[in-house]
Amino acid sequence: MLPGTRFAVDAYVHFVREKPLLEAVASSLTELFAPAIHENRIAGLLKHYAFADDSALSYFRQRLNEAPQDVKFGLAFVLDHADTLEKQDAAAAALTFKTDVLWSQLDTLHSAYVAPARLPPGGWDGREGVTGALDENPLRGAAE
Repeated sequence: MLPGTRFAVDAYVHFVREKPLLEAVASSLTELFAPAIHENRIAGLLKHYAFADDSALSYFRQRLNEAPQDVKFGLAFVLDHADTLEKQDAAAAALTFKTDVLWSQLDTLHSAYVAPARLPPGGWDGREGVTGALDENPLRGAAE
């Protein structure tokens, strides 16, 4: 996992663990857009990656059916429980936080794979697999 992705995921896990249930559920409403995203993701993976098969794509295919159900529940929960302006603002802020987490992940992927295309040690290069062992010291031998 790229370091920026790990940081973003850890931040989100911490957020939903520490915040009130309303905010945690509100942050999940980015799933409103998941079915279309997963359909595009599946098509792209099938087109560009040899490893993409039914097993590799099973999570995304499952989310095509699950995400709409999850969103229906989450949206109803937020609408029922965000019954004050303060709670509504907190729910909106939670959703904004989640989109910031997702942007952070996209920025990390873009930086590693598109521009400037600097994949850190331990990153997956898409062709050969994982680059460099995480315990390798890139400076070892440089002074020799």
